Amino acid sequence: MNHPWFSSSPEMLGRAVQILQHVRSISIPILTDDFRNILLEEAKRYPLRPAKNTVGTANNLVHQDMLLQDQLKGDGAFAELVVAFQQHFDEAISEQNYFSAPVVFNDVMLQKYEPKSGGITPHRDRTDYRHIICLFVLEGFGRFYIADDRIKTNAVEIANLPGDVVLMPGPGFVGLNDRPFHYLENITQERWVFGLRHDQSKLD
Repeated sequence: MNHPWFSSSPEMLGRAVQILQHVRSISIPILTDDFRNILLEEAKRYPLRPAKNTVGTANNLVHQDMLLQDQLKGDGAFAELVVAFQQHFDEAISEQNYFSAPVVFNDVMLQKYEPKSGGITPHRDRTDYRHIICLFVLEGFGRFYIADDRIKTNAVEIANLPGDVVLMPGPGFVGLNDRPFHYLENITQERWVFGLRHDQSKLD
């Protein structure tokens, strides 16, 4: 059953997950404008802290230019989104067998990029982030890419408009250990993104 906050049905989300095994990233519209605006209002009330300018070492350095918050209150709109999307996702994949274990969305991250921000350079998510990564675009515009490596070989731009959810595979998706390189650049408007992930380290 389609949730009133979501513009795409579980069937559409399920098809996107099915396609993901072939394309390494895909986006679909998911948030209604009303719910997206409720999330934005709450997002803009949170205190944010600057992300570290660089992470990693030597040839694995990642440069990032953003503000973030990963401590979101348990009774707000984002908490409701987590519960509702978990149910939506579970229904979407109920007849699929793509994951090595149940997907539990237990890691949240709110990110803000200022206009003309440097974004984030090519990187892969932590190995603890398993199965599938979901990035909800709440506001703003930036160019999001998937690539083969840190020098942007075979870069492919992925649509990421406000209201979209961008999906990427993590280890455990269709029996693979895939962690696609991805990056964000050319941010022309204030951009808010909410990341939802399965963090295996929180379950072990």
